[in-house]
Amino acid sequence: MKLKRIHIPVLCAFFILLMLGGAASARADVYEGDIEEGDGYQLNNYVIEITDVFVEANTASYYVYEREKKVEDGLLDINESFEFDFDDDGEVQMRLKSVHAGVVPRATVEITISNYNIGDLYINDLVDGGHSAADFAGDPEIEITKKVDQSEIEIGETITVTVNAKNTGNDAANNVLFTDPKQEHFVLEKTTYEVTGAIPEIDVGESIPVYIYELKATEAGTYDLKPVTASYTNSASQAYQSSSNTPTITISEGNKKSAQIETSMDLDLTSVERNGKIISTIILRNTGDAAAKAVRLDISLPQGLEYEGGDEDIELIGGNPRIYIDTLQANNDKEYSYALKANEVGTYTIAGELSYEYNNEVDTENIKESAEVKTSSIYVTKGKFDYLFEQPVYVYIIPLLILGAVGVHIYRKHKEYKY
Repeated sequence: MKLKRIHIPVLCAFFILLMLGGAASARADVYEGDIEEGDGYQLNNYVIEITDVFVEANTASYYVYEREKKVEDGLLDINESFEFDFDDDGEVQMRLKSVHAGVVPRATVEITISNYNIGDLYINDLVDGGHSAADFAGDPEIEITKKVDQSEIEIGETITVTVNAKNTGNDAANNVLFTDPKQEHFVLEKTTYEVTGAIPEIDVGESIPVYIYELKATEAGTYDLKPVTASYTNSASQAYQSSSNTPTITISEGNKKSAQIETSMDLDLTSVERNGKIISTIILRNTGDAAAKAVRLDISLPQGLEYEGGDEDIELIGGNPRIYIDTLQANNDKEYSYALKANEVGTYTIAGELSYEYNNEVDTENIKESAEVKTSSIYVTKGKFDYLFEQPVYVYIIPLLILGAVGVHIYRKHKEYKY
C-alpha cells in the first residue's frame, strides 16, 4: 500500500507534464471553409492567397506572403497539404479539401497552427482581393535623441536639454508616452516645452519635439544623463519601447560662495579682585563672500561671574547672555559689550557657542555651520578687606565683649564721681 501511495502522485505528475507538452505542440484549428480564386486568408502579417483553382484537375495553386514579400508558392492536389514557419516558433499548415466551379472558382481548405498561442493572432480573417488588399501591421521605431548645448560646466551653471523623437519604423506609433526621469546631481531650473500625456499617433517618418528644459549643476563630477523612454503600440496594438542616448556632462567645482564668521571675545581685565567688574567686548565679523543668516552666539557664564548688563541687543536667557543677528552681510561686522561682576575667587573661562547658515548660490538648501569660542583665563583674587571675613567669629566677639565690659565699668565710675 505504501508503494502505491508513492506511485500515484508521481504518475499524476507525469501525465500532467505529458498533457502540457502535448498541448504546447498540438495543432489548433484556425479556419475551415471556402476561399475564392484571387482571395486569401490573413494571419497577422502573413497572407495565404489562392491564385488559381483548377476544377478539372482537382488542384489549386497558392502564394504565401509576409507583408509584401512572397515567401512560398505551390500547387496542391485534393487532401494534399503544405506548411510554413510562422513568427518565431509557430507553424501553419493548409490542406486542400476540395475545389468547386462557379462564376468564381473556389477552394475548400483547412488551416491549422501549432507551437503558437492562437490568442496572439491579432488578424485572423479572410481577405477579399488577396495580399494586395491586406492591411499589415508594421514595426514602428521611435528614435529618441537627447542633446545638450554644452558638456563641460561648473557648479551653479546650467545646460539646455533638447529631446526630439522620430518614427523611423514602417508603421505608425500609437499612444506614445514619453518618460524623462529626474536627473541626479542637477536641479530643474526652467521648462520651456514639455509633451504632456500620450500622443495619439506619430506617423512613419514624422518628427516631433518632446522636451526643452534647463538643468542647474549642483555637484562636481562626470555624469551620464538618464535616458528618455517611450512606450507605444503599432496598428495591431502590439507593445514597443524605445530609449534615448545618454549625454555625458562634466561638472567642475567652480566658485561656491560661503559665509565665514570670525568671533573674538576680548576682556578689559584678566585679573580682578573679588566684587570687581570686567568688561567683555564681542566682535562678530563675516569674512566670507555670502551673507550669514540666523547668526547666534550663546554665551555660558561660569559660576562665580555674574552678568550685570550690556548692550540692548544682548538678550539674557537663564542668566546667560545671547546675541542674535538676522543677517550679517559679507565683509561686515557687529560689536557688542557687557559687564560682569566677579563674585567668587577663582580662575574662569567664558565659553560661547556660535551657529549660523548661508546659501552658496548652488545648493537648494542652506549650509549650516557651528563653532565654539572662548575667552582667555580670568583670575579673581581676594579683595583688600577679604581677610577680615576669613577669621573665626570669636576673634571678633571676644574683643567686643571686653570693650563692652570696659565701657560699662567706666560709665559706673563716672556716675560715682558725679555724686
